[in-house]
Amino acid sequence: MRSYRDFRLLWTGSAMSVMAERCSGMAFTLLVLWHTGSESAAGLVGFASLLPTLLVQLPAGVMVDRLNRRRVMMVCVIVRMVAVATVALTLIGDTVRVWHIALVAFVQSTMTVFYQLSERAMVRGVVPPAQLGAAMATNEARSRGVNFVGHPASGAMFGLSAWLPFMSSVTLYLLSLITLLRLRGEKEPPARPAKRRRMRDDILVGLRWVWGRAYFRTALLIIAGSNLVFQGLILTVAVVIREDGGAAGTIGLIMACGGMGGLFGALAGGWLNKRLAMRQIMILAHTLWAVVMPAAVFFRQPVALGVLFFITSHIGAAVTVSGMSYQVRITPNNMQGRVGSVVMLLVSGASSLGALATGYLLEAVGSRHTLMLVSGVMVVLAVVAAVVFTRKGAAVEDRQDSEPPAQPVPAAVADGSTADPLTTLELRRTDG
Repeated sequence: MRSYRDFRLLWTGSAMSVMAERCSGMAFTLLVLWHTGSESAAGLVGFASLLPTLLVQLPAGVMVDRLNRRRVMMVCVIVRMVAVATVALTLIGDTVRVWHIALVAFVQSTMTVFYQLSERAMVRGVVPPAQLGAAMATNEARSRGVNFVGHPASGAMFGLSAWLPFMSSVTLYLLSLITLLRLRGEKEPPARPAKRRRMRDDILVGLRWVWGRAYFRTALLIIAGSNLVFQGLILTVAVVIREDGGAAGTIGLIMACGGMGGLFGALAGGWLNKRLAMRQIMILAHTLWAVVMPAAVFFRQPVALGVLFFITSHIGAAVTVSGMSYQVRITPNNMQGRVGSVVMLLVSGASSLGALATGYLLEAVGSRHTLMLVSGVMVVLAVVAAVVFTRKGAAVEDRQDSEPPAQPVPAAVADGSTADPLTTLELRRTDG
């Protein structure tokens, strides 16, 4: 991928943007947990940071398909930079207000939703189709690598001074903006419909497109459940470390182990995707998660938790690479934003509920019982995945849904006009 200038710029700018988001995102939880000592307050901030994945995903997908994607990314960087700067300034004055932290976390995550949808949609416009899978694997490796560096860096900076990780995020956002200014944009931007339709109609087109592919839909719902579990696991581990008298930096190191595992998993994702079908990857991943996750109930030592996060993130990254490549490949370019928003709503939106529920669950039953409950949910998901993807006809559906559309969705359909997108897609699939 090194030969593509625009992809390099997109990758670099996004790497700094992701690093900035990781530094401040983890610092939000540490700040509230260490300054207030309230698990429910930490869960509330986590909920605020994940709530945009429920509220703005679908409208954001429509806007990404309507607007210049490069400009959307630049606006997102500027807004996040200003919002995080307000936290750094208040902390210099040694002031911590939970409502302010929650508000900034919400604003930053809202802009991140727009940014991620725009970036994923742009990849298809700056690399040849044959390089799409490699580009997605490179992007996922970038995100996982940033996790490896960002989380321990955030924890270490927080240990030195509470405002330091937030000011570092502001600097990284500024560098990301400078990089994006040099980006030329997509070689083949999505075709704009002649007639502007209501946002609701455009949202419905994206929902119907995803809902009409039963195999794809089922996989998304199962992954949404596993994401809810992992969000609960992350918050619970932070509480476990604090209960055992650990430092904030210890949590950063555990998350770094997850980042390293994710990096290796992303690099292996392309190899795995070529050798296993989507249904096989789903069964394998959830089975391994169900076997490994209960270890957190019995082993609370930081080293053991680091190993746990390494393994679970390694598996998760490989699944993510496979899923992203699959979704971008089968989606028409003029629907990338809308379909991507539906995918993110189902897959990541559940995480916001996981953060909120886990915070109150921790106060009600304690960390050990919370770990037992989330491990049990993962076992159930593994059983569901095995039943669904080994049933008769699953292999046929896998092959059918893996075939990309033969031609772009007509502008009338993509714009939400009277043509039925489900009928169009079904006819196209039959002809193929």
